[in-house]
Amino acid sequence: AVAGQLATFRRMATGTATRPALVNGLAGLVNTIGGRLISVMSFTVSGSKIATIDILSDPDRLAHLDLARLEP
Repeated sequence: AVAGQLATFRRMATGTATRPALVNGLAGLVNTIGGRLISVMSFTVSGSKIATIDILSDPDRLAHLDLARLEP
Protein backbone atom coordinates (compact mmCIF):
# COMPACT_ATOMS: atom_id res chain seq x y z
CA ALA A 1 0.00 0.00 0.00
CA VAL A 2 2.79 2.43 0.88
CA ALA A 3 4.61 1.69 -2.40
CA GLY A 4 1.40 2.43 -4.28
CA GLN A 5 1.10 5.78 -2.56
CA LEU A 6 4.69 6.59 -3.42
CA ALA A 7 4.02 5.86 -7.07
CA THR A 8 1.02 8.21 -7.01
CA PHE A 9 3.00 11.10 -5.57
CA ARG A 10 5.96 10.48 -7.86
CA ARG A 11 3.59 10.95 -10.83
CA MET A 12 2.46 14.24 -9.30
CA ALA A 13 5.94 15.70 -9.75
CA THR A 14 5.36 16.30 -13.47
CA GLY A 15 2.31 17.03 -15.55
CA THR A 16 -0.04 17.63 -12.64
CA ALA A 17 -2.86 20.15 -12.75
CA THR A 18 -3.99 21.38 -9.34
CA ARG A 19 -7.06 23.48 -8.64
CA PRO A 20 -8.61 24.76 -5.43
CA ALA A 21 -11.83 23.15 -4.24
CA LEU A 22 -14.08 22.80 -1.25
CA VAL A 23 -13.68 19.28 0.12
CA ASN A 24 -16.29 18.38 2.74
CA GLY A 25 -16.59 22.09 3.47
CA LEU A 26 -12.84 22.56 3.96
CA ALA A 27 -10.28 24.33 1.82
CA GLY A 28 -8.68 21.80 -0.48
CA LEU A 29 -7.03 20.89 -3.75
CA VAL A 30 -7.98 18.55 -6.56
CA ASN A 31 -5.02 17.10 -8.47
CA THR A 32 -5.28 15.64 -11.97
CA ILE A 33 -2.93 14.31 -14.61
CA GLY A 34 -4.19 14.44 -18.17
CA GLY A 35 -7.69 15.16 -16.86
CA ARG A 36 -7.66 12.03 -14.66
CA LEU A 37 -8.24 12.54 -10.94
CA ILE A 38 -5.25 11.34 -8.91
CA SER A 39 -5.82 12.88 -5.49
CA VAL A 40 -7.96 15.14 -3.36
CA MET A 41 -6.49 17.06 -0.43
CA SER A 42 -8.21 18.97 2.36
CA PHE A 43 -6.75 21.30 4.95
CA THR A 44 -7.95 21.90 8.49
CA VAL A 45 -6.85 25.35 9.63
CA SER A 46 -6.50 26.30 13.28
CA GLY A 47 -5.79 29.96 13.89
CA SER A 48 -3.63 30.95 10.94
CA LYS A 49 -1.86 27.60 10.57
CA ILE A 50 -2.62 24.37 8.77
CA ALA A 51 -3.27 21.83 11.52
CA THR A 52 -4.15 18.80 9.40
CA ILE A 53 -3.78 17.73 5.79
CA ASP A 54 -5.94 14.84 4.61
CA ILE A 55 -5.07 13.21 1.28
CA LEU A 56 -7.21 10.75 -0.62
CA SER A 57 -5.39 9.04 -3.48
CA ASP A 58 -6.86 5.52 -3.44
CA PRO A 59 -8.05 4.96 -7.04
CA ASP A 60 -11.01 2.82 -5.90
CA ARG A 61 -12.26 5.51 -3.51
CA LEU A 62 -11.57 8.33 -5.98
CA ALA A 63 -13.67 6.50 -8.59
CA HIS A 64 -16.74 6.89 -6.35
CA LEU A 65 -16.44 10.65 -5.85
CA ASP A 66 -19.03 12.94 -7.36
CA LEU A 67 -16.70 15.38 -9.11
CA ALA A 68 -19.44 17.94 -9.63
CA ARG A 69 -19.46 18.49 -5.88
CA LEU A 70 -15.74 19.28 -5.95
CA GLU A 71 -16.10 22.16 -8.36
CA PRO A 72 -15.42 25.52 -6.69
